[in-house]
Amino acid sequence: MRNRSLMGGVFLFAVLSLGIALSGPSYSAEPEKPTAKSKPSAATKSTAKKAPATGAKYQSAETAGKAPTCFGMAPSIDKVSPDEGKAGDKVTITGTNFGNSDCLRSVSFGPGHAATFKIESDSKISATVPSGGRKGLAMLTVTTASGEVSKTFLMK
Repeated sequence: MRNRSLMGGVFLFAVLSLGIALSGPSYSAEPEKPTAKSKPSAATKSTAKKAPATGAKYQSAETAGKAPTCFGMAPSIDKVSPDEGKAGDKVTITGTNFGNSDCLRSVSFGPGHAATFKIESDSKISATVPSGGRKGLAMLTVTTASGEVSKTFLMK
């Protein structure tokens, strides 16, 4: 008899634990609103005044469905022209699957040296070599939502 009550207790504990885990705390994007009995904290007051009220980016499933898709094939670089330069020089990167402006994340000339860039098309990017890089070979990296690709670039 003792074995059955022990198993029943373990079963009850498992059910209660699972129930609590499944019904755990709920989270909302909306800030908590004070009730009539509670007073908002100083942090709530200051952020409530500073934060502008903004609506959802997409108003319906139909408009969300029309948003650009950023995931797909990883980018590839076919050519960097010129393939060497110094800070301030303009570089044209041609390749495939760069995506649109919502999908292209960054262009860099080595770690920590982000470049300013302009997307000409899905296969062409214009970038400016950033300052602060070391002379020698650097990895020119294009990062999109679908991946990244690198090619060597000679920093003068």
